[in-house]
Amino acid sequence: MSLSQLLKDHQQKQADARRTNERLRRDVVDATTTLTDTLTDHVNQGVSTLFAKQKQLEKEAKALADQTAAYDKQTKQWVALVDDFNDALKELGDVKHWAQVMEQDMRAVMATLEFVHDGKTEQDVSHLAPPSHALRHR
Repeated sequence: MSLSQLLKDHQQKQADARRTNERLRRDVVDATTTLTDTLTDHVNQGVSTLFAKQKQLEKEAKALADQTAAYDKQTKQWVALVDDFNDALKELGDVKHWAQVMEQDMRAVMATLEFVHDGKTEQDVSHLAPPSHALRHR
């Protein structure tokens, strides 16, 4: 073989090696790009899922806060209603006491009128008069 033939074979082998290397480099770049895209998609999907769950939690937290505020408002209304009811009960108790005092006073007035009308003595009607402590409470 001649030197020029050896040179041509060598140049041909180098060109083939360069083509093979270039093809392998492209294959590696394509595989790396595919791997990177797949990993990025997977990570993005996880982030997307977490973001969606966070949004849902925030929505539920707001709904819970709204419900709590509504329950607080309702509870305050109930407390006010119970306070009003207690005040009304106290007033009824005051009316009952007033009625008892008035009844005792009317008995005393009746006894006095009967005494004046019938001319009875004071000792005869003393049992009809209210006790002295009842008169002090007016």
